[in-house]
Amino acid sequence: MATGAATWQILTPEPQQLAAQQKQATDLAVLTDIFEPDVNLTIWQRSLPDTVQQYATSLISELKLPLQHRLALNDISALLDQVLPEATGKADFIEDVQQLAEIFACLMDCPELGLRLKVLQQPMCPKFHTDHLLCRLVSTYIGPATEWHAGPLDLAVPCQNMQQGDVALLKGSGWEGMQTYAISHRSPVTPATRLLLTLDPVW
Repeated sequence: MATGAATWQILTPEPQQLAAQQKQATDLAVLTDIFEPDVNLTIWQRSLPDTVQQYATSLISELKLPLQHRLALNDISALLDQVLPEATGKADFIEDVQQLAEIFACLMDCPELGLRLKVLQQPMCPKFHTDHLLCRLVSTYIGPATEWHAGPLDLAVPCQNMQQGDVALLKGSGWEGMQTYAISHRSPVTPATRLLLTLDPVW
């Protein structure tokens, strides 16, 4: 038998062997829990300031076309100021979107973001699915918010739903080890009008 110092190997379970977890809290810091290996969804539960909600409500009728742009972080506020209609609360709304963009870009360590702001008159993705990307930020400013399943997709089990104003980070199958572990979610099946913001990291 060979002699010498013992070598120890620490074995960690593959993500698909772990019980999926979702973290929700009123503290912004909950978003950092997305880096935990067994967490596939984090939700910052928040209430929108009155001025932000007032402006978001105005966009339901004023935002004629969806905004979809790939932008450097420092260009987001200027673009929104240029293309969004004038109304009470515009500056506060833009500041809110910029804050979310800065938080997400910092967490993902990315120089650019794919930004989408859209008024939805019908469900965008009515079937439960997982995203084929690393991670996505989702926030519904107006209307019913995204629905999700805590565990393996079982339509017999009631789904859970985010609330208006919540900010969520959803792990997709592009996250290392998440091919069978990404969060299953969908747009709420409702005729209610919604204002949805999504951010995707771009490298």
